Amino acid sequence: MATPQNKKYIEDQMSKLKGSVVLKLFTDFKTMEDGSKKRTCMSCEGAYNLLNTLEELSNGKFSTEEISIEENPEKAIKYNVTRIPAILFVNEKGKEIIRYSAHPTGSEFEPFLNSIQYFSGVRPSYFDQILTHLKKIDKSEMKIFITPTCPYCPATVPVLTLFAIVSKGKITAEVIDVSLNPEIARKYNVQGVPLTVVNETERIVGMFTPQDLLDKLTKGQRDFGGMYA
Repeated sequence: MATPQNKKYIEDQMSKLKGSVVLKLFTDFKTMEDGSKKRTCMSCEGAYNLLNTLEELSNGKFSTEEISIEENPEKAIKYNVTRIPAILFVNEKGKEIIRYSAHPTGSEFEPFLNSIQYFSGVRPSYFDQILTHLKKIDKSEMKIFITPTCPYCPATVPVLTLFAIVSKGKITAEVIDVSLNPEIARKYNVQGVPLTVVNETERIVGMFTPQDLLDKLTKGQRDFGGMYA
C-alpha cells in the first residue's frame, strides 16, 4: 500500500486522468477454496499490489482486470503473453498498444504513471506533432529495455509510450525490465539501458527526445516547425 508520504502524490497524479483507464494484468494466480487468489510469482504479487493501490487512489478513474495464465490460458494465447507479470494497455477496439513486461517500481514508477495519464487522454505539448507525422511513419514495433534504477529511463519511456498511444497501435511499445527478463536481455545483447530496438533491426542506445524518435521513424522527413523538447 502507499505510505502517507507518497499517497498524496499518487492521488494528485491519478486525479489528472481525463478518461477512465482499465489495464489488463497477467499473473499466475490460482483461486483458493475461500475465493482468495494465490500468486507464486513474487513480481506478479508486487505488480498486483501496485495496481490495486492506484485503483484505490484514483477516485474511480482507474481499474485493473487481472487474468491468470493458469486459469485462463486461452486469454494468454490471445494476447501472446508468455512472460509474467505483463501489464497491457488495450484500446477500445481490443488492440494492444503498450505492454509492460515489468513490475513498475523505483525509477520505473513515474514514467508508468505518465503512460497511464497519456492513455487516459492527457496531451503533452508534442502530441500534435506526432499526430501530424503519422502518415510518414511505417507500422513499427518498439522494445525499450530498462531497469528500476536506471536514471535515464524515466525521461525516455514516456516518449515511446506516447508515440504508441497517439498512433493508436500503428506503433506498439513494449517496456522490458531486464532484471525480470534476463533471457530476453541476453537475446538482444543488452549491455546498458535504456536500449530501444525498432522492428527487431535498428537500435537506439541511450536517451532520446521526441524529435530524435520522429527523425528515426520518419527517416529524417519530419517537419521541423513547432516541435517541443
